Amino acid sequence: MGMWRVGLLVLAGLGLQAWGQKGEFTLYVAGAQLPDVQALVQGFNQRYPQVQVRVFRSGTGEVVAKLRAELEAGNPQPDLIWLVGEGFFRELSQKGLLRRVPPTFPGLPPQYVYEGGRYYEVRLLHTVIAVNTRVVGEVPNLWQDLTRPPFRNRVVMADPNYSGPALVAVGTLAERLGLRYFEALKAQGLRIEQSNPVLQQKLARGEYGVAITNDYGVRQEVEKGAPLRIVYPKDGAILAPTPVGIPTWSRRPDLAELFLRFLLTEAGQRILVERGYLPVLPGVPKPPLTPDPLPSLRGKEPSPEVLEAFNALFGLRR
Repeated sequence: MGMWRVGLLVLAGLGLQAWGQKGEFTLYVAGAQLPDVQALVQGFNQRYPQVQVRVFRSGTGEVVAKLRAELEAGNPQPDLIWLVGEGFFRELSQKGLLRRVPPTFPGLPPQYVYEGGRYYEVRLLHTVIAVNTRVVGEVPNLWQDLTRPPFRNRVVMADPNYSGPALVAVGTLAERLGLRYFEALKAQGLRIEQSNPVLQQKLARGEYGVAITNDYGVRQEVEKGAPLRIVYPKDGAILAPTPVGIPTWSRRPDLAELFLRFLLTEAGQRILVERGYLPVLPGVPKPPLTPDPLPSLRGKEPSPEVLEAFNALFGLRR
């Protein structure tokens, strides 16, 4: 799947007060499907109809690679960055390349404010087990269950070199269960697709029976009528950090901050919930198919050595 480049100017809600904000800014985003980003931009433009949001959207691996190339050339483009995984954000922060946004968001729990406001969490994304109930009759309850005979040649996951949630899943499961877990999945016939949207569509069509994938995309497929079930494993669904931050080179940090702040309003959070994401603001209702309590463990990216071993195991290239 190629990269997407979209320029959006949604002139909506012209009767609403726009507080005189005009201009354009560029958002680089991963870990959200394009229609989700469009919905957020449309909601934002109801408040700020004269602000244009230019969007580059792809997998985390490609977004980071593009931005690294731009930095090397001395011409970075994004005014706002939204990725999956904290590694690149920590790198930018250590180099002094992230602007601090004061944490003055009403009701936002402090655990979603990183490094004093250098970057923020605006939604919760979990990697779960998704099951096509027409393909497999048994439902796994633990990550280890995927290595059992009923799921042989039925399991798929996204490429961690492209997909941020998959990268965090590899790091977390390798730390918890060891690389032998992926060796067992390889012996089981685990398949690798490039991205979660691609594998979710194939899962919905019955080309696969089980997927290690993100929860929000599966909710979207269920909304379309797909015979899928979301399983939050009892030993913990993997919470992938999805930080948002403003780089110091931003040409319009004022507009980038407006969008960040919109994401953390009730209106922004409700749009995220409608798209299948879990909110970070207390009081905003969670999407359907969300268990309470939700067994969750915070994910982490793998070391270069672990990723290299995973790539060698499955014949992948970075």
